[in-house]
Amino acid sequence: MNNLISDKAKFFTFLESNKEFEKPLIISSPHSGTLLDKNLLAKRNNDIYSFDSMQDMYVNEFSSGLDKCGFTVLQSNISRVVIDLNRNINEIDSKIIKNLPSDIEINLSDKVRAGIGLITTKDASGNKIYDKKLDWMEVRDRINNYYLPWHNALKTAVKNLSAKFKRVLIIDMHSMPSETIYNNKLADFVIGNNFGKSSSDTAQKILSRVIESYGHSVSINDPYPGGYITKNYSSTDENIQCIQLEIKKSLYMNEKNFTKNDYFDEFSLNLKQIISKFFNEFDQKIDIDYAAE
Repeated sequence: MNNLISDKAKFFTFLESNKEFEKPLIISSPHSGTLLDKNLLAKRNNDIYSFDSMQDMYVNEFSSGLDKCGFTVLQSNISRVVIDLNRNINEIDSKIIKNLPSDIEINLSDKVRAGIGLITTKDASGNKIYDKKLDWMEVRDRINNYYLPWHNALKTAVKNLSAKFKRVLIIDMHSMPSETIYNNKLADFVIGNNFGKSSSDTAQKILSRVIESYGHSVSINDPYPGGYITKNYSSTDENIQCIQLEIKKSLYMNEKNFTKNDYFDEFSLNLKQIISKFFNEFDQKIDIDYAAE
């Protein structure tokens, strides 16, 4: 399912909203990429197919075309195994890096300890990805070539919409397995808003209701309350809300062989409708609230 990064590869896809219908909603998918770096493959300790379950395969297809509805879309084409765009830039495991400058700040977070920091060090089965240490120059190149351009694009999109509208909403879209590692079944969708810190209850409740109207189950912040983007791009002062939306993979794909299932096209269409209906209801609700003040 993975391809090598070429010199001509687009590292991310930015779909600018239709200006005629422009709306203050950004849809990002930081884990939707499948492109792999040749240097990673040279140092890998395992089969590249072990990476497939770690990627949010096909999620980019759910947001493709929504730019024509007036939404801004940002999709990663780089595998999260190369660099994780939904992590802090300093969530680095120093044990796998050589020639690390002494002035580089390191955040040894729980995710880094679990092998899923900025540079992923373990696959979905817990196996080590690298059999050799990475040189800091290579890590720095990944940051400069992939991480910073992505976040610069997202920040620019937020800034541009904030200048035009009194509020901005971000939906950070991901996919999740049907069960946790403890074999606990998950809801069809998990809405994460950092326990009410990254979005209003109004936004969360409207999205939940719209999803449920399509016959799907919803969980709030359990077990995914939101990652780096959700927690760091939301701002109460600037009226920027961010929701992480996790989608159960079995709704649209075969989790064993990573192919689309028979429901893919219908589900993709329904999800586009869910996002559009959610935003329209949320936007109308906020306008009514503003008018009442």
